[in-house]
Amino acid sequence: MKFKYYISALFIFIVLLGLYVYSLSGASYSFAIPFSTQSITLPVAVWFIVPVIAFFIIVGFLEIGGSYRMWRKRTKYKHDYKLLLEQIENQLLSKDIPLKQPTMNRYKSLSILLSNLTLDIKDGIALKSGETRLDEMIELLGDLKRGSYVNLKKFNPGEKSPFMRQNIFNQIHSDEKFALEVLKKSSFDEECKREAFKKILNSGETKTIRNYIGEIKFNKELANEILSMCYAKKIDFSNDEIAQLCAEVGYSKEDYLLLAQKLKACYEPVAWVSLFETLSNKDEHAEMAYFYVLLELEMVEEAKERLNAYPQNELLKVRAYLDLKDLGKKYPLELFLLD
Repeated sequence: MKFKYYISALFIFIVLLGLYVYSLSGASYSFAIPFSTQSITLPVAVWFIVPVIAFFIIVGFLEIGGSYRMWRKRTKYKHDYKLLLEQIENQLLSKDIPLKQPTMNRYKSLSILLSNLTLDIKDGIALKSGETRLDEMIELLGDLKRGSYVNLKKFNPGEKSPFMRQNIFNQIHSDEKFALEVLKKSSFDEECKREAFKKILNSGETKTIRNYIGEIKFNKELANEILSMCYAKKIDFSNDEIAQLCAEVGYSKEDYLLLAQKLKACYEPVAWVSLFETLSNKDEHAEMAYFYVLLELEMVEEAKERLNAYPQNELLKVRAYLDLKDLGKKYPLELFLLD
């Protein structure tokens, strides 16, 4: 019951009770105040309504106290609910912010459970929670995961947030000018620079690419991509530049052999031999690939001459292939040189 209705009912009841009692008896009654010589004389009707007023006042205080307790409880729930929403946002964005635990036991337990989980965004979200800020953030992060560049300034994600990094990658993929800015600025890490380099590389700006080769720390994936541009004749690297690139990313014997196979179809025999001679002279891991090139081109004498520089117990697969060839046996070269 609303308090104003309670007061109205109290007033009506007191008036009716007082009038009823007064109609029965208009006499007065004197009440002697304990431990005093004074007394209070009031009509009997008034004495009847005094206990009623006292009762209603006590009930009123109890009602106010209960309402206050409910207000405090609702306030705590609202405060804890807000903390949970903030925690979900911070965890999604990987913000390094100390956890503020709710005060209510149920929300506190839920907060601890959430803190032990890694949150992510599902694809194809259709339902809205009704929490405007979180719904907006989830929608933005969903667009981001689908490859769009979005404005995350409103939510201020942490520097370590995977969404922040993905957003940079999305901007690189969608904006060639931004990719160039990434290559120019030292504030971006190597992974971002490699992604920007690939964007410029795939755009066909080979002249621009050369200006930034010295700024990039290559890995095998990027090295393979730029070498694929070489044997597609989209970019021209010298033998020494290719050798330096392969050594920088740590090409293995298998990597060099795979490279030799790829270049077989697009390099002239002389250029093919020249390249792998340079590679083998600069990196011992390219030696088997060089033998592959020589033998594939039937340059048997050159292969034997180079093989003589090695001890008899080394390069046994190459020796076995040559011995069989001398006996007139023909086997696929890949059986001997490719694992």
